[in-house]
This record gives sequence, structure tokens and C-alpha cells, in this order.
Amino acid sequence: MDMSPVMGMPHIYEEDGYIHFMLRPEDLMRLRYSEEAKTSFVDFMDQWLDQMKTQVRENTMDGYRYAFEKHIRPFFTARGTTLATARPMDFQDFVNLKFSQGLSPTSIVKFHSIMHKCLKYAVALQIIPLNPSDNVMLPKRYKYRGQVYSRTQINVFLAAALHSPAEAAFVLAATYGLRRSECAGLRWSAIDLRARTMVINHTAVQSGGRVIYADSVKTKSSYRTLPLSDSLKRYLSDLRRRQNENRKRYGKKYCKTDYVCCHEDGSPLRPDYISREFERVCRKAALPRIRFHDLRHSVATILLQQGFSLKQIQEWLGHADIATTANVYAHVPYVEKISIAKGATPAIVLQ
Repeated sequence: MDMSPVMGMPHIYEEDGYIHFMLRPEDLMRLRYSEEAKTSFVDFMDQWLDQMKTQVRENTMDGYRYAFEKHIRPFFTARGTTLATARPMDFQDFVNLKFSQGLSPTSIVKFHSIMHKCLKYAVALQIIPLNPSDNVMLPKRYKYRGQVYSRTQINVFLAAALHSPAEAAFVLAATYGLRRSECAGLRWSAIDLRARTMVINHTAVQSGGRVIYADSVKTKSSYRTLPLSDSLKRYLSDLRRRQNENRKRYGKKYCKTDYVCCHEDGSPLRPDYISREFERVCRKAALPRIRFHDLRHSVATILLQQGFSLKQIQEWLGHADIATTANVYAHVPYVEKISIAKGATPAIVLQ
């Protein structure tokens, strides 16, 4: 049996008792890909990014859009890549080019992750059968190991931070391990001095030179209520008194906001200002240079040394996954490792 091939129809023939179907490559392509697959990759990704506005935070969206406009769009536009013609080698070439241009492995991995999410959506819509960005070899990322301050160094830091405009942010980060966005976004309405509680439910993040205030936190676990210690309650009470005095002194020029971390005139502290001021205070105190976020590491380390479990520290810091707590914040000082070695290893008797 033999049927002449017709456009879009398989060539069918019988051989050795078997029926065979033969498709031309272009006809096979039609079966594997929908009509929408003719859309250029960059046009599809542009539309996908518009939809993602409802799925991610505004600063995350800004990062997605920057990566697309600055790096992804120019590369794939020049290639004329469509959803149907996209192949793994296209994405490998993109990764290799960005690495040769000196971009960090972290940035390259982020760019690939954005493209992979976009194409995963195309697969979900049944526009393409497979994700062409799978199986790309990405540059190895080296995990950053932040330094931490000891309890003594934190006390030295806080002493040097007295009367700094960012003093309140430093106290919150160095004693409770709050993130920079949580310090800058903390409001008095979230603090109940009578009930001795502080609710972390609002953040201030920076993106493209602007500060975005939102009733959202990094993850679901980041939304948490923390009890106020005696010392923090006294500090916040005194801070509130000082801010009320500044309100009277500045009069109509005072910026009336509800933010805890603010300048004398009431204007909220920008996240980038907190980081710059932190570096200045560290230099003033002649302390080792660390990142502002490493104050959070320091708090976790001190809690660990005091005998609190990783689960307790996870809930205090607001991590979504205990693995984050274990991998990032479980810094055991070498002196403690010596103690562990002495207590855990049996005595060796030499003959």
C-alpha cells in the first residue's frame, strides 16, 4: 500500500508487513509546535513580563525588566529566535557570552532563571513541547561567607552608633536581626509598647533609585510578631520621646510619617543611606569591615551560642526554610570547635 504525500499529511507505505508513516521535517514541526510558536522569543517574554507584575514584588519586577532590556532582548533579537526555533545552544551561547563579558556568575544564573521561567510558561500553555533552556551549563557560583561580630564587637558598634541618624536601624538589626528592608519599613503602628510586641509586616526596598514601601515582606515566614525585651522597650520608649521633641522643634517643617527609623525632621531613612552610614560607624569604631546584613548573621550566631535551636532561630529571623538558617547563619567559632573536639573525641593512648 502506498499513498502519495499530500501537504500536511504523512507519507504512508507498507513494508515487511508493517505500516510506516513518514513526515517531512516541516510537517513534523507543525505537529510539535502550535501556531503561536512562530512568535519571537523576545516578544513572548515581553508579554510574559507584563503578566508577572501580578506575581512578584515591584522591586523584583524591576530586576526582571532590567535583565530583559539590557541583556536578553539585544542578544535574542539579533538572532531572530522564535519559540519554535529556540534551541539549548542559543541559551548556552548567551551564558558563555555574558561570562566572557565579565558578568558575575550570580547575575548570569539570575538571567537564565528568568528565561527558564518564561519558557516554562510557554510549555504550560502548550505552545512548545519542551523547555529549550533546560540542561544549560551555568558558571559555578561561590557562596559568600559573611563575617560576624562577637557580642563584644556589637556593643562597641552600638556605642559608636549613638546619635547617628540611623541609630534606630542599627539597634534593631544588631539586637533583633532585622533585615535592612524591615528596619526601614518598621512603623510605630506595628509596635505595641504596652503589650510589648513588634509586628514585622511592612518593608522599604530600593529599586532603580527609588524607595518602594509595601505592606509585604520577603516571604510568608518573614511576617512575624516579636516580643520586646526590657532593653528594647526602654530604647523604643526613649526614641519615641525624642521624636516627639523633634516634632515640636521642627513644627510645620516636620515630616509626619509613621516610620520608626527617620531623620530628625521625620523623613524616613532610605535603605541605601542606612548602608552608607553603617560603613561610616564601623570605620569610626575601628571594627572589621562587614556588610549591614552581617549584623543579622551576628545575631543568629550569638543565639546559636546561647543554646537556641536552629528551629527557634529560623522563626525569630523569619526564614522560610530551616536549611537557610543552617547553611547561612550557623557560624561556629573556632574556639568552640576546639571545645567540641575535646568533648567528642576519645582519648588517644600512645603505646
